[in-house]
Amino acid sequence: MVYSLEQVVPSYLCDRTDRLLPWAAVRLCQEVTEYHGNSVGGGFDKLVEQNRAWVIVRSYYEFKRRPSAFEKIMLNTWPRGNDGLFAFRDYRVMSGDEVLLTGTSYWTLIDYIQRRAVRLHDYVNVYETTDELATSREKLDRIVMPQMETPDYTFELQARHSMIDHTSHVNNSEYIKWIFDALSEIGFDFDKPFGLELNFQHETKPVDKAHVAVFHHDNSYFAQITNSLGISVNAKISLL
Repeated sequence: MVYSLEQVVPSYLCDRTDRLLPWAAVRLCQEVTEYHGNSVGGGFDKLVEQNRAWVIVRSYYEFKRRPSAFEKIMLNTWPRGNDGLFAFRDYRVMSGDEVLLTGTSYWTLIDYIQRRAVRLHDYVNVYETTDELATSREKLDRIVMPQMETPDYTFELQARHSMIDHTSHVNNSEYIKWIFDALSEIGFDFDKPFGLELNFQHETKPVDKAHVAVFHHDNSYFAQITNSLGISVNAKISLL
């Protein structure tokens, strides 16, 4: 079952060229995920009552065109089954008949207090699934990071109140904001179509300090975010 939500692109989620920022596009995908979960009785509030919460583990997005401020778009999402460990969810963002963004993501269910993975079985049956693939990726593996002795750009920051979501950690879209802030310093072209792949490892908690590093290797850009627990996020960005 495909769940759809119409949205007008808010100008406050756009950059100085009035195009939707990459982190904001991913945040809108999360938003339609929340709406879908609520519509079938599997939303955040319902799960937290059972000491459960969904967290994203891996994701891949293909940005074909970033929509403009006030452009009307349609957000589409659907569950694509599971393998017992991860639940798969795909996305397609449209403007009329034009595909703007596609995405696929792997989610796991955690004990909300202990922060440990739990069995999916009792929680995925509320969703009707479809086998349709939104992106060119049939499977998301771990990103193989090349040697990063001298990054092209690095910076540090502290997790602040505005970055924390209702699962009590830095929202995954915030990492994308940090990564693209760093990429902008080394001349990344935001207007060309690109693929963004992310692996999430250790969550960043309130007041934790994060270190962001990006570098260009062969035909791709890589980013790594570390915190007090070690590697938090590995990312790969490639032009399509």
